[in-house]
Amino acid sequence: MVISGIYVETIPGQDGFAAEKLMELPGVEVHHIHEDKKVILTLETDTVDQSYLTAEKFKLIEGVLGICLVYTNFEDEPFYQEAAGLG
Repeated sequence: MVISGIYVETIPGQDGFAAEKLMELPGVEVHHIHEDKKVILTLETDTVDQSYLTAEKFKLIEGVLGICLVYTNFEDEPFYQEAAGLG
């Protein structure tokens, strides 16, 4: 499993709309909206590729200005498990 902490910068006043649309995507959990423009969320997927593809969809949501990856944990990601001889 890949878990990423992300904040999404929005046009001020469009944070609520963007948060609703973000929550419609699989694996997205919105935790907080800061300063009426930053949506703080986690994204959980099975692979790094899925995480990347889902996060790319954030850019298509009306009101989204940018995305900032704060952290990611992918030690259980299948590719890395196999490469380490654990999978």
